[in-house]
Amino acid sequence: MAHLAKLGGLTDELLTSLTSKSSKTEAAKSNAQKESALRAFRYNNYARTNQFDVASQLEGLEEKFRVYNEDPLADALKERVDKVMKLQSKWTPEILHLLLELSDRPLQNSKLEDLDFLKEPEPYVEPLLRWKDLVAEDPLLREKSVWRNVDFGAESSEDEEFDDGLSERSEATEVTIQSSIEDVGRQPDDYVIDVSNNDTLLALKDAQFWLKDPSVGGVKLDTVKKPITELQAIREVLFMLSGYPTSLFETPSNQSAQILPSKSYVLKHASPDAFYQQISAFAEQGSAIRSLRLWVAQPQSIPLLQVFQDAVSKRIASFDNCLSDIQTRYVELANDVVVSLVQIQTEVYSTSRPLLKLVDIINKLGEERYSHAFRYLEILYKYTCTSQLAGDEELYKFIGTLFFDCFQVFLRPIRAWMEDGDVTPGDKVFFVSRTTGEVDPATIWQSQFKLRHTQDGKLHAPTFLRASVNKIFTTGKSVVVLKQLKKFSPRNHSESDEPLLDFESVCNPQNVQLAPFTELFAEAFDAWIQSKHHHASTTLRRILFDSCGLSASLEALSYVYFMSDGTNGAAFTYPIFDKLDKLDSSWNDRFNLTELLHDSFGTLPSVNPDRLRTSVLALSRKNQDIAKYRTKVKVLSIIEIKYHLSWPVQIILNKESLVGYQRIFTFLFQIRRSSHIITRRRLVSDTLTTSSSSDERLLFYSLRTRLLWFIQTLYYYLSCLVVEPGSSAMRTALKEAVDIDTMIKVHSAFMKSILDKALLGSKLALIHKTILKILDLAIKLEDAETVNASTNKGQREEQANRMDLSMASLGLHTPRKAKQDFKSSTRLSKSPRFANDSSDEDEEKVDLDFSILSSPSKATEVEYVEQLRSMKVDFDRLVRFVASGLRGVARAGGGDEARSWDTLGEMLEAGLGTTTEFPGSFR
Repeated sequence: MAHLAKLGGLTDELLTSLTSKSSKTEAAKSNAQKESALRAFRYNNYARTNQFDVASQLEGLEEKFRVYNEDPLADALKERVDKVMKLQSKWTPEILHLLLELSDRPLQNSKLEDLDFLKEPEPYVEPLLRWKDLVAEDPLLREKSVWRNVDFGAESSEDEEFDDGLSERSEATEVTIQSSIEDVGRQPDDYVIDVSNNDTLLALKDAQFWLKDPSVGGVKLDTVKKPITELQAIREVLFMLSGYPTSLFETPSNQSAQILPSKSYVLKHASPDAFYQQISAFAEQGSAIRSLRLWVAQPQSIPLLQVFQDAVSKRIASFDNCLSDIQTRYVELANDVVVSLVQIQTEVYSTSRPLLKLVDIINKLGEERYSHAFRYLEILYKYTCTSQLAGDEELYKFIGTLFFDCFQVFLRPIRAWMEDGDVTPGDKVFFVSRTTGEVDPATIWQSQFKLRHTQDGKLHAPTFLRASVNKIFTTGKSVVVLKQLKKFSPRNHSESDEPLLDFESVCNPQNVQLAPFTELFAEAFDAWIQSKHHHASTTLRRILFDSCGLSASLEALSYVYFMSDGTNGAAFTYPIFDKLDKLDSSWNDRFNLTELLHDSFGTLPSVNPDRLRTSVLALSRKNQDIAKYRTKVKVLSIIEIKYHLSWPVQIILNKESLVGYQRIFTFLFQIRRSSHIITRRRLVSDTLTTSSSSDERLLFYSLRTRLLWFIQTLYYYLSCLVVEPGSSAMRTALKEAVDIDTMIKVHSAFMKSILDKALLGSKLALIHKTILKILDLAIKLEDAETVNASTNKGQREEQANRMDLSMASLGLHTPRKAKQDFKSSTRLSKSPRFANDSSDEDEEKVDLDFSILSSPSKATEVEYVEQLRSMKVDFDRLVRFVASGLRGVARAGGGDEARSWDTLGEMLEAGLGTTTEFPGSFR
């Protein structure tokens, strides 16, 4: 509003000067003109004058002068342009541009004679009065006898002497009244004043006690102390405390702060020892104050120390004013005054006591090696707290006021950082530093700005500010990121928005009396920070969610890495598993995997397929055989999915977080591998139901059931008890976060939590390896059953072929033909025609032969059963190890992770306890 009012007043003056009409005479027309002008001024931003264009025009004008043979005019123009350029003002281009716009045909209208009007007229100086001019006007002055002293009483009478002397003196006075003839004629003795009876001079000599030597009978006694009065001692003390040299006190050198009492003087009415002890106390105070004066006189280059110096000098000036008031009391005697050194000592001590505390601060700064520039702020803060605790209100107010006065300078870089994101280059005092060189936008938050630390790892900031440093640091970085996003709009900070940080506002005794200074300062400074922190942090958080798509990125990561949509997850994983089982070497082709990833997840609304990529790690030499490494789920870890995020989102979801997402994806990928291979068999067409023994079928299906139970339990735990609740809580916390650092901490805590709960932490590395071994058992079980089924099928076909050959050599039917004949003979045995063609013994032999063909090899069956028993033993041992290990780690730890581990351990133990026991042969 102040700017608009000022702009309106200036517009009125401009219109009045241009139209020569006042707004009062023609109000309607003036208001319309004013509104049009204000609209033009308010909504038009004019760029700065192009200095290169101005320079080009001036050079063209000079060249034009020379082309038209006006070299003197061109030289004059060049001379004056060079003078204007040397002014080094930022408005130089505008000035020259204005002159060019005001010019009217300079070639025709310019005249060199007009430049003489620009010269300042020389001041008129009156001619000096010289003796030769006087002599030229008055020939009598040429005679030397004029300048001689004349004895008027030598050759004339008294009357003549009187008349001649009077006439000559009068003539000389009238002629040379403006000259120095009269002064030349006077002698030094004419100025001598008789002061033999002057009482003032006698009083002055009497007051100079240092010039008096004690004497007895007119004999000087050099070894005897000089007696002085108490008033003289008070004057010497006050002069010494004011920093002036005195006779009662001695200083070893000009640069020394030590002041020593002189032993040559004594009070007339006091013992020498008592007087010396008293002036020694004054000398001690004077030494402390003199050290302050010497320190203030030292040059300082750091602004923080300069303001401390200035504050101390102001306190010293205030102390000098108090000394002047005391001196005035003894000089201008308005009332009766008691002359007492003891009273002066008490009065001076009460005034100088705060200054003595400043001496302690300066001494501490001098004793500490390599102390920081803000070290004195820490000491002032400490002294303010201790003086308040001691109940010393005077010292509390003195030190507290000094602390806030000096703290205002330390606030300047903090204010510039929090409001504009600026760091002064070369500033070694501020605790925020900026890295040199270009920085990737995605790493602005993490790497472009750093907090300074000392060599011992402590934060390079005052101790009383370290609790607020992170909030200050976050606010400045938020402003920097907003500038990078072109979304920064500077606020108009006014005094009403920013709380005052001074002693009267923070520590007002009328409002707060019992509250400690630490709490008062912390509350006031936090309010000061919050006035700048809230706007920047809230704006950046809103932009990240609304404009940068943070919510959509989180949802996309959940779909891709957590496979929250099972259909899309299966569309990506199952083709890979099928290629592995078919020993297809292209199963890990990066281009095929990327295409498959796009087809599987690219159709989801929150997933951008252009950001999806895959990478494949190289296999080791010992894992080059696909038939071997396909039996291990660990081989799936070579497939990595990359979802590229925009750089503002990467501030929250950094690279370390994406590594955690990849680890969880790999674990879920491995579990899906075991689940897929063990569930792809259809029981209705399983050959085990017809070609295996009962023990073999029981062993296989029982172990398969247990593996399915373990895999489904583990996947349910990861997806429903870890990932989904953690993701939901994380998104809620991100929306409630107050700043970006809090959002980063929320997401980092979420990632660490689900990694620990998903058994991927360092503490559970052994348990995770054991789980992978259990997942490998599913592949091993299916491979063993496949080998057994193919072996049984081959053996049955081989036995049938041998039986056909042997029966054919005996002239009998082949087994297949015999079987058919047997069935047909059974059907035809009731007819009379075939009643006696075969006997019961033949039928019995045929049935025996078929029973042998239909049974598998005893050796093969025994080997396969042993494999199943071994896998069952391994499964029970590994699952019990996982369950007991999880329960043990949960008891040793604490928190949500421990409760999750304990829950999974209970689920596994409960599953093992309720599983039906195998028969004796299985044991």
